[in-house]
Amino acid sequence: MQINKESECETIKKKIIKTQKDWVEHFNNKGEKMISAPDIYKSTKKDIIESLKADFQEKWIITSTRIIYNKDNLNAEIIHDADSTIVKPKIYNIKVPIIEGDFKQDSETELYLQALFDTKDKINKILKTLKKFGKDNLTLYTPTQSQRNDYHVCSVDLCFGCFGRFDVFGFGRFDYGSGFSRGVLVNSAKQSKKLKCVTKCNK
Repeated sequence: MQINKESECETIKKKIIKTQKDWVEHFNNKGEKMISAPDIYKSTKKDIIESLKADFQEKWIITSTRIIYNKDNLNAEIIHDADSTIVKPKIYNIKVPIIEGDFKQDSETELYLQALFDTKDKINKILKTLKKFGKDNLTLYTPTQSQRNDYHVCSVDLCFGCFGRFDVFGFGRFDYGSGFSRGVLVNSAKQSKKLKCVTKCNK
């Protein structure tokens, strides 16, 4: 798997801004997988990390990770690669605590972060891993129960906030909030077939 080295751009190299809903369609049509929260967490190449940091500084990075909250309780469905026609989405059903910035390093938060980043790492290792982006202060945001009742389908978006924070939002509307994103090339017969079709059709 290889994350693209830069955000999606127009021909004139103007970075594209879209909602998660529109980004999913964009990458399906392009024959690529859209970047997910786990892709960001598991990135290790220095040039990719530096390019992600530059995007975090400028704008939100919209991921393909979606959270569908229950309107009546704290249970939720976390979906990576939501609505992708390139790869099979991966789903976690867990309890997502209400977090408004600072958070407790307890078992509930650990389970949430493990599902969010598709990892078995313990919370201390998750926090240490995220420091590779150069920020010591991670903040998490998930909706209150009343917000989940009003709007329950959300995207996971990441950016650098004020005062040196690394903000991870779990309540951006998947069809409203917009930002940067990028494709991920994966080794799959389905993607290769679709890429050939896209290339042929564009000739």
